[in-house]
Amino acid sequence: MQSETWNGTFDYKTMNRLAWSYLARNGSDSSRPYPRQSANWVRAWLDPNAWIDWSEVRHVLCLGSGGGQQAPMFASLECRVTSVDLCPEQIGLDVSVATALGYDLECVEADMLDLSTLHGRDFDLVYQAVSSCYIPDVHRLYTEVAKVLRPKGCYMAEHWSPAHMQLSDDRPWTGRGYELVIPYVSGYGWVSRQSTVDGQSAECIHYLHTHTALIGGLCDAGFSIRHFAERKAHGQPDGPRIEEHVQTFAPAFLSLYAQKISTA
Repeated sequence: MQSETWNGTFDYKTMNRLAWSYLARNGSDSSRPYPRQSANWVRAWLDPNAWIDWSEVRHVLCLGSGGGQQAPMFASLECRVTSVDLCPEQIGLDVSVATALGYDLECVEADMLDLSTLHGRDFDLVYQAVSSCYIPDVHRLYTEVAKVLRPKGCYMAEHWSPAHMQLSDDRPWTGRGYELVIPYVSGYGWVSRQSTVDGQSAECIHYLHTHTALIGGLCDAGFSIRHFAERKAHGQPDGPRIEEHVQTFAPAFLSLYAQKISTA
């Protein structure tokens, strides 16, 4: 069934926090703790396009990236790490992994649209896994990120591609392509189901952000874009509605690497 447009009945923070609490308890891909690996493996996993100048990275903010993965990985590279996430269960996974592996993490439960408790910090890198799809205002996100980065600090973010988000949940094949059913309007929100690999699911509020907002918004917030890429699908497209086939029409994610050039 097609996702329903959100009518504003629920606060996005409350609904998405509850959804991710459920997903974290039921084995979401983003809630599977990191196993100890070599430094080279960790750097390649965190930075598959080799954009990060690791010699410049000592103080890292992992934003919307709770779940026991990115923050402990950066800590394993001897970085000083702060993890911010809206969901206490996701933050709890960061804490448990860090404790088990002997890493020191600062963990903060907060909305990424309000990083006021961290304003004035001097992070070398803000690292954001796919999470802007859960907030209504990406311009405000970028402004908040700028407030916690040191001058010339860098921001790596992966976003859900707008075209992929516009597809319906059930991905019906028309014989020629896939229909776009979500309006291309930045901040447009709707209720959709997010699933784990085991078939468990929860209702989240998702928000679409246009390329103008995702890319142009970075420039407006005082950043210079250094790199841009789309995540390519792996494997062979075996037929309609197979995810690899869908992504030959609409790649799922886009990655941005930007450097702060002014205060915002």
